[in-house]
Amino acid sequence: EFSRHYIKDDCYNHGAWIFDRITHNATPTDIAFIGSSHTIHAFQEKEIEQIFENQYHVANFGYCRFGRNLEFVFIKELLKYKSPRLLVIEVHEDEPKNSHDIYPYLAGTTDLLSTPTLVNRDYFADVFTGLSARMEQFKSNYIFFEKYPAPDLNPYGYGESDRIAPAEELKLNEQVWSKRLKNRLNAQFENIQLKYPLAYLNKSLGLAKAKNIQVIYVYLPEYGSGLKEPLRMKEYEKTGEVLILPDSILKNTGNWMDATHFNNKGAKLVSIWMAQKLEIKLNEAGRCSVGN
Repeated sequence: EFSRHYIKDDCYNHGAWIFDRITHNATPTDIAFIGSSHTIHAFQEKEIEQIFENQYHVANFGYCRFGRNLEFVFIKELLKYKSPRLLVIEVHEDEPKNSHDIYPYLAGTTDLLSTPTLVNRDYFADVFTGLSARMEQFKSNYIFFEKYPAPDLNPYGYGESDRIAPAEELKLNEQVWSKRLKNRLNAQFENIQLKYPLAYLNKSLGLAKAKNIQVIYVYLPEYGSGLKEPLRMKEYEKTGEVLILPDSILKNTGNWMDATHFNNKGAKLVSIWMAQKLEIKLNEAGRCSVGN
């Protein structure tokens, strides 16, 4: 709890909100969205709940920037306190190869000191940051006697925005992606780097499997990347279905807050589309449960 409030200036104070939504808020979580700020600005929980006529409680647990290890922390905590029926995990154009910069603040000590793979370039930096944060916690608890703010009991994490991205902003991101894709690293070297994020993704999937929780992926690309599907599509398909947003949403420039995030108009369309997909998955899960 200390660490979530310690990082209050990061990502709309979403760290504290996620903690409160999972541990302090009695509202159940039937469907949970896990991902980056792409997720924060894509899924309107109220909209999805209304489409389902409030049969399910939906929570958007997106957190700014990419990092599979941080997602593992949130999923682990979520499954400790809640019993979701379905996890929707964001995938993007490529897997992030590094640790999330907030991970050492939020990870438990055992998770901080252990690593699922030796390919972990951020290990020592994470341990140092984590130990520093724990020293700050000691001072807060035993020297300054600081108290935590009252829990934020808002059940929804969606990030509102009516902004419409200027055309030149979207065009610039197209150019950035064109250069990025031309200058990709050697495939063999990339495959070595992939061991790190995929190890944490598999740890998250293992937690879900142990509790018989269904997992699907949703591809949330940036405007202008031009990639119809993730570069690691085959890896994801080994463990779950990957949902692909229609071009009618992705290519409409009026749906974007900036080159990487949807605005309210775009998010509403994404949420309606997602609710239709989720209904199919939940019905399939129900039929399997009856059959068993």
